[in-house]
Amino acid sequence: MEEYYMMWLSRIPNLGVHKVLDLLEHFGTAEAIWKASFSELREVKGMGTFYCRAVQYAKNEAQLEEWIGELEEKDIRFISIKSPEYPYLLKQIYDPPIGFYMKGVLPEDDIDKVSVVGARRCSHYGASVAYKLTKDLASANIVIVSGMATGIDGIAHKGVLDGGGQTIAVLGTGVDVCYPVEHKELRERIIENGCVISEYPPQTKAHPQRFPKRNRIIAGLSPMTIVIEAGKKSGTFITADQALDNGREVFVVPGNVTSALSEGTNNLIKQGCPIITNFEDVLAALGIAFTENEKQSLQKHMTENMEQEEKEVYRCIQQEPINAETISRILKRNIQEVQYSLTLLEIMGRIQKLPQLGYIRKY
Repeated sequence: MEEYYMMWLSRIPNLGVHKVLDLLEHFGTAEAIWKASFSELREVKGMGTFYCRAVQYAKNEAQLEEWIGELEEKDIRFISIKSPEYPYLLKQIYDPPIGFYMKGVLPEDDIDKVSVVGARRCSHYGASVAYKLTKDLASANIVIVSGMATGIDGIAHKGVLDGGGQTIAVLGTGVDVCYPVEHKELRERIIENGCVISEYPPQTKAHPQRFPKRNRIIAGLSPMTIVIEAGKKSGTFITADQALDNGREVFVVPGNVTSALSEGTNNLIKQGCPIITNFEDVLAALGIAFTENEKQSLQKHMTENMEQEEKEVYRCIQQEPINAETISRILKRNIQEVQYSLTLLEIMGRIQKLPQLGYIRKY
């Protein structure tokens, strides 16, 4: 029942996490706060008349029972900041949510997590990078955190799911609301292989002001945030800024210097954010190392999960440099298609380009 009283505290307008923590320090439990009189609330430092009245007016037993019934009916859980299940990293940010609603199962706290964000209207290049990178990270048991929006977010969730991994979607709506509506199937897959979470109560509809606020949770759940494609004034920078403000690292996938969709990401690189070009860069940043046998097993698994077009190109590449034109003739494929596959393989870290010579295998 204590978690339900915490949910009640989270729904009191303008109270905020710091006031709630002060109240909990004074009274010990959320239930004790519910039972406290106005004069007892006034004894808490910083609890002026405005806040005390807000708490008193919010006490509505029938309303609380209705909220509890809704959670049970919709199979939604509320995880408060006092719960042992509340993620440790999220608790460390300046303004953590008092709690969040959840459908699905929250991945274990000791499993490495990486937040991935980017443009809603992404290019084919950005989509390919997001999908390949997150699919590869799934092979290394990395949980991907994103916002289930169109573009890079949705593709990142799909990539890790297709790779057999887990993912967390942080929503700007209630967890019982699917936004955007075209992600209904994706949302179900996420719930089956991770969870959707939100600090907003069930039935909360989409509103532009809610999405920037939820971005602090996306950044707060992971030690690092990867930005894949963002324009000069992209909302993605809200997440990046919040990550940096909370002492988290921000990494960037470099983009085409002639593309407007890459202006923002390339500017982040100019400002000193490290570059990510393949999943191994991410593992290195997380301090994850593999034995040689583990590395070979992982490489085999990833090769087996390549698309057929990339497999064909990859088989043409050995330790002697070979160029795109030669591969095109061998495979009898269009040179542009071959170059596209080469780009993907290079991003994946499977091959290396030698200037004026061609491509060789890295593994």
